[in-house]
Amino acid sequence: MLGSARVMIVGCGDFGSTLASALSRQGFAVVAIDMREDAFDLLDGDFDGEAVTGDGGIVSVLEECGIAHASYLVAATGCEMTNFFIAEVASELYGVEHVLPRVESTALVRLLDDLNASPICPRLICVDEFYRLSGLDAGSVVRS
Repeated sequence: MLGSARVMIVGCGDFGSTLASALSRQGFAVVAIDMREDAFDLLDGDFDGEAVTGDGGIVSVLEECGIAHASYLVAATGCEMTNFFIAEVASELYGVEHVLPRVESTALVRLLDDLNASPICPRLICVDEFYRLSGLDAGSVVRS
């Protein structure tokens, strides 16, 4: 049931706002958190979730926004170490079932895999998409 799935998105830049808007349209209960109030200008006009101005890298802010009741947490700030920290808090302290931090470093991808998180790594996604679209065989591509 969509109404019972609470999605927290920390970081409301291009990716975070697009995802928050899409999930809101689908009926998810979305909480978008960003330190900059003007970041919420990127949300669709019909966004039906909560927009909270605050630092999602501070545990008390996450608590005030209901992390204990979140089904999904997406960490999409502009700092991958902040995203890693938020993912660790969500996964290890609050047991959020689906934790998806955006990171660039493949070393962090490996660490996040150990935390029961599902990292979103744009560079690796683009490489995978290249192979899919080109029809070339990725073979044994080394992800470094």
